Amino acid sequence: MSKFWSSLFGKKTSSDDELNPERGPHMPREEVPIETVFAEKFTHLGGRFIYCEDIDQAKEGFQSIIDEYPSEVRELLCLDSTLAKRLDVDIVLTKTNLNAKIMLCSCESLVAYDGSIVVCEKQLGTNKIADLPETLIILAGTRQFSKTVSDALKNIKHRYADHIPLNITSIKQFKTEVVGDDNYMNYGSGPKKVYLLLQEDF
Repeated sequence: MSKFWSSLFGKKTSSDDELNPERGPHMPREEVPIETVFAEKFTHLGGRFIYCEDIDQAKEGFQSIIDEYPSEVRELLCLDSTLAKRLDVDIVLTKTNLNAKIMLCSCESLVAYDGSIVVCEKQLGTNKIADLPETLIILAGTRQFSKTVSDALKNIKHRYADHIPLNITSIKQFKTEVVGDDNYMNYGSGPKKVYLLLQEDF
């Protein structure tokens, strides 16, 4: 497990003290790791994530989310059947039923600047975020962090140089228990309950 994730989940590594000596008053300000910035912003917005060291833990994490629902999840909206196969999903898949309780998808980037998740038509098709199921389960990797939305867009342009995908947007409204006054600008856009399965080196 990386040093960042060890510290985030309260597991101290043997080299923590050696890597963090006392800093003098004239030392330059230590830059906060991009993973830390994202984690703080994402969870502050109400997002929930499960760190997974490998695909087996990702499968367990997926099942634990499904088990939270008091009634049976009969259909899973998923446009990428290989993604569902990777997680050994045994729920009926649909690519058209937007009334399904849950959607499973991947993403393009995890943005540290505002804790948002950038997606495009590869994950959403032509659907708008507001029309998707209330609960989203997103499988992403620790290599998908971007500092800003601009960086995320540059990554998409580089990744799909021959054919830039459409419907590029970001998921940044997460369903929380209390909606604060600072959310007034997002009124009516439909907050989602977002779970992030974050797999090491995925």
